[in-house]
Amino acid sequence: MQKARINNIDCILFYDERVQKEKALEGYSNMYHVRHAEENWTRPISIEKYVFVNFFGTIFTKEPLEFDISDYIEVKHFKMELKYIKFKIRENLFKRIFNL
Repeated sequence: MQKARINNIDCILFYDERVQKEKALEGYSNMYHVRHAEENWTRPISIEKYVFVNFFGTIFTKEPLEFDISDYIEVKHFKMELKYIKFKIRENLFKRIFNL
């Protein structure tokens, strides 16, 4: 769970997680799914009421979103607050980097 901003809308993002509405934080009661691009799973392309394939994550917003006749909202701007980045490194490389 992390803070995100999509199309200038503040939201809570559960990246790569399908979560239930009960998991919403106080004040963020509107739940939607985000779809990623077919060729790039790191790039969100649309907000929808439910996504079956190319699922990027679940978002919760303070205010309900308005969908047009196409039933999706195109993602034009996306920013995610990262608290940390996880990565793996071989033990011998780790020791060499930190002179251990």
